[in-house]
Amino acid sequence: MGKKSFAKLSLIFFLAAQFYGVALISPKKAWTVANLQNAKDTLSDSRPSNAYTQHTFYFQTTTAIPASGKIVIDLPSAFDLTTSHTYADMTLKYDDDPAIGSPVTCTLGTSPGAGVVGVAVDTTEEKITFTLASSGDCAGITSSMYVQATVGDGASGGSDDIANPAKSAGQGVADTYVISYETQDSSSVTLDTATVRVAIIDAVTITAEVQATLSCSVSGVSSGTNFNSLGNSYGTAGFATTPLYIPFGILNSSASSQSGQLLKVSTNGTNGFYFAVKQYGDLTSSGGDTINTFKDGVQQDNSSPASWASPTATAGSPDTYGHMGYGTTDTSLDDLNGSGSSDRFSSAKFAGLSTTYEAVLSHSGPADGTGSDTNGQAYVVYRIEISGLQEAGSYSNTISYLCTGRY
Repeated sequence: MGKKSFAKLSLIFFLAAQFYGVALISPKKAWTVANLQNAKDTLSDSRPSNAYTQHTFYFQTTTAIPASGKIVIDLPSAFDLTTSHTYADMTLKYDDDPAIGSPVTCTLGTSPGAGVVGVAVDTTEEKITFTLASSGDCAGITSSMYVQATVGDGASGGSDDIANPAKSAGQGVADTYVISYETQDSSSVTLDTATVRVAIIDAVTITAEVQATLSCSVSGVSSGTNFNSLGNSYGTAGFATTPLYIPFGILNSSASSQSGQLLKVSTNGTNGFYFAVKQYGDLTSSGGDTINTFKDGVQQDNSSPASWASPTATAGSPDTYGHMGYGTTDTSLDDLNGSGSSDRFSSAKFAGLSTTYEAVLSHSGPADGTGSDTNGQAYVVYRIEISGLQEAGSYSNTISYLCTGRY
């Protein structure tokens, strides 16, 4: 093609361009927006209307965010941001480790500056904007970094959380909401974006029942049984007993005689159990004479047991001729109403039998007395001592036990 032909063609193209309004200018470079990677938002609690929900926003950068660049988190209107939400309720950190194991943790403030990331909260648009520091720490985040920001702490009384919206979908169907992430350069030009969804779904109530259990037993002991083996120093049994009989036999004056029974309890009671004993009257002979309660006919109360003492044997005072008492190897005993020192029967103390139930074995939680659990078992030791003034006769009385679980 000659120069004249080329000139004519160029003129025709120019005139056509003018006629049709085509601008003959150099093409501008276009901005490209990529997706942030691995984006998610983790809620500390997904129940509808939960007031204390922490949001953990997370993504991996694609394009580096420069100094004074921005991270914008755009929440749906259902997640209401208020004027009480400030930088003090938030965190921002990043790491090349997806687990954020050794992150750079940014210092947050109201306005950005050297080493400070500014936080702005738009309570109308429900947006949180982090403006990176102008210099120093957190002045830019390189590409492929894992970024994590949090709002709230998921607990009452601490950092302000974001309340979950009320439920609108049917039972068992989640309401889902879109949350947008955007990174920008220092001129607020978009770099990368991502959207995530979070689900608000009904809480599920699980019910179950554990029925109360209680197993109680009274067993006899053999002669020579060592009562000290369960925690208290009463010595040994002087004769054998059965679950239904404590046969003291012939009593000799000025020498005490003792034996006992073994109590066992198993229960799943939250507050444990108590095992108590009472008598229906003093040991009484067919002639109406009595071997009185320890000591000397004035009952030594279960709440303040005392060391064993011989009857004072005051002539003309039948209550002092002989007495019977009981002790327990349970050193952590409490009363039926929870009062009394827990170690009051230690050092082999004795109390006098009462006509109301008084505890001889107890525990404050579940116990398995059928095994090796000493919380669920104890010996009750019965001791009688008479003087030479004790009236002759065959004596008997009746005692009974009360075993109660505390649930």
